[in-house]
Amino acid sequence: MKTSVAAMALALVLSLCLSLSFASRDVEEVGWRRGEEGRERWDEGRSSSEGGRPYHFGEESFREWTHSRHGQFKVLERFDHELLRGSVGDYRVACLDAAPRAFLQPSHYDADEVFYVKEGEGVLVVLRKGKRESFCVREGDVMVIPAGSIVYSANTHSSKWLRVVMLLNPVSTPGRFEEFFPVGGENPESFFSAFSDEVLQAAFNTRREEVVRVFERQSKGEISQASEEQIRELSRSCSRGGRGGGGGGSGSSSEEIKPTSLPSQKPRYSNNHGRLHMITGNECRHLRDLDMEVGIANITRGSMIAPKYSTRATKIAVVVEGSGYFEMACPHKSGSGRSSERRGEHGREEEGEEKKSRGYKQVRAQIKEGSVIVLPAGHPATFVAGNEGNLAVVCFGVGASNDEEVFLAGGNSLLKQLDTPAKTLLFGEQEREAADRVIGAQTESAFLRGPQQQRRGGGGGVSDM
Repeated sequence: MKTSVAAMALALVLSLCLSLSFASRDVEEVGWRRGEEGRERWDEGRSSSEGGRPYHFGEESFREWTHSRHGQFKVLERFDHELLRGSVGDYRVACLDAAPRAFLQPSHYDADEVFYVKEGEGVLVVLRKGKRESFCVREGDVMVIPAGSIVYSANTHSSKWLRVVMLLNPVSTPGRFEEFFPVGGENPESFFSAFSDEVLQAAFNTRREEVVRVFERQSKGEISQASEEQIRELSRSCSRGGRGGGGGGSGSSSEEIKPTSLPSQKPRYSNNHGRLHMITGNECRHLRDLDMEVGIANITRGSMIAPKYSTRATKIAVVVEGSGYFEMACPHKSGSGRSSERRGEHGREEEGEEKKSRGYKQVRAQIKEGSVIVLPAGHPATFVAGNEGNLAVVCFGVGASNDEEVFLAGGNSLLKQLDTPAKTLLFGEQEREAADRVIGAQTESAFLRGPQQQRRGGGGGVSDM
């Protein structure tokens, strides 16, 4: 009997160990299941329509990279789902919040960085191509920092936080990036600590003790606080176009990096219901090199963007103000709601990935400040602003070369280009006029009255954005 009980106990322990092993592996493969505060994260088993997964990411999908009382840097989980891996799987979204007069010490990423200043102002110093450039950045600015550039920055405001949203394109390891600090202590550690004594002494022509004292024994942290005088000194030479100080070398205007105000660009679309501003590769050579574009859609309270899709670019959208919801038609997981399924001769659903989908699943999620949404190329989608205030969404377009936006409703709907023979064949002679009325009924373009406004019969006021 004792032997039998012992054997059962051993089997139970082995079973638990195996279960824990598989559970650990599942967490690693799927992503964070539980955050640092114990909040559950996305599980692969959840319905795709619930919460908009895998196209929608809430604040629980971010993990803390660094944190202090002077600020924090957090990074979104990878776009690791099979539906996103091929288009944006290597890109990472990150957010930086820096307290008033916070100083971010010098470092470089093994990734290209495209950032948008969501709030506040600051000074950004870039060391690259043998020179130093100092930039004044403020709310609404977009800027590209090439991989490997050493950067340090500070919040120059005495009371307002500096908040930045960024998209990183790793150049070393797909989907992963690292930050490298020349100066540090325990946290962060200086990368010079990885080199041997003889190499450091030869490289700096200085005794090892001096090198260590300078580079490896500073422990102020990644984000510290500067005095008002130090902030003034850092800001003294900054400019909107960048101004070098020290170092040799000269960069051509085509290689210049500088902040560009996104809201100051001429609106691509604008009416009482919203505005869209864009910066493309035509305005920024560095965006062109990365095959990217950046835009911001400001949607008036209760209004919406007309359903549309991008022909080539996959959009990574970050909500920077307000709340509302988005809807998208997705053919990859059809079979619910009004969607229809393709079935075989005996009514059974046909198998195989090569079958043509004839149904579309509605992907929908409530969104708020900090939400991230991925809109794949060719997928019709819309954003609707809530009734509490305006909705502002910054979009990073990946694969933007030769991209076009195709609107499917409104005054600039591409469906208006259908010719008469095609409409007759599609709708029939009797329904053709009805089709013309439906397609032509909406006279506004790009930004429209939202569903709530339609029900109230209101027109939607001028956006105070």
